[in-house]
Amino acid sequence: MSPARTWLLCTALAVLLAATWVLSGVLLERNDPQTVAAGRSLFSCLGLLLIALRSRGALVRSLQLIVRKPAPLLVSGVLGVAVYALCSVFAISVVGTSVTNLVIAMAPGLSLVFGVLFFQQRSGRLAALAVLLAVVGAAVYVLGSFHATTADGPVRLAGIAAAVIAVSSIALYGQHYARISRGYDPGDLLLGIFLFGTVLLFLLLAATGSFAGFFAIAPLDWLWFLVLGVAVYVPVYLIQHRLIHDKGAVFTATVSLAVPFLVRAAEIFWFGKPWPNPAETIGLVLCVVGIAVVLRNGAKRPAATKAQLRAD
Repeated sequence: MSPARTWLLCTALAVLLAATWVLSGVLLERNDPQTVAAGRSLFSCLGLLLIALRSRGALVRSLQLIVRKPAPLLVSGVLGVAVYALCSVFAISVVGTSVTNLVIAMAPGLSLVFGVLFFQQRSGRLAALAVLLAVVGAAVYVLGSFHATTADGPVRLAGIAAAVIAVSSIALYGQHYARISRGYDPGDLLLGIFLFGTVLLFLLLAATGSFAGFFAIAPLDWLWFLVLGVAVYVPVYLIQHRLIHDKGAVFTATVSLAVPFLVRAAEIFWFGKPWPNPAETIGLVLCVVGIAVVLRNGAKRPAATKAQLRAD
């Protein structure tokens, strides 16, 4: 992949990711978290099915992978779709889009940590310190943002815990997907991943008796779900997984560095939210600087990728 194409894809991914956060926040104003998580996954799955239907060969390859690799695709669906969608949406509903998004922006650091712990990758002390800096920055930002939420203490902590679970899940998913996607077209794997994840989310709706909320979605919100799932999330997934396939999980996760700034700008200029207070500003800068150091330090270690290849 050429540097120009990489830059173009990263820019498009950052903008589209910011749009997913903003639109998810809009839908949560009138729908419960489980409904939003299941709805956006359903429409994303339908969009990916349309992509697979572009040719008979693409659909056949996707279905063959579902039959041949059900366990890896199920794990991917659990981590990258069901757990991530449910926890991130719940966190948005409690602590807001901006706080949740900044916690999710720690994905590059956690991806590096998981790569070292579970995927035979290597890292240095500087990267570990940078991850710690990012965590401190995120904590400062979250504490500085407490005044912006009306949720009480336990509910607020539950929202932050959900965001931490979501970022851990998506970071682990990136490493897992990078491993299972070797030798395959990324688009062929996505349909199975999101099919498994969407089915799990609807099973959760059935188990919790939340189907009523799904069928009570307003007509305008159905349109927003269509836009979010098909017009926004499908391009996000295709670009994101192409970058994971070609550039690795940590590199791709670092695109999220730009997203907190874009989301906060959207909240300020489109929704009239206040400018960041000093604590939020300091936390945002610390978090982004820490993750940027992770990227720079990790990018200088090609041996890690070779070690992982040997392990596979």
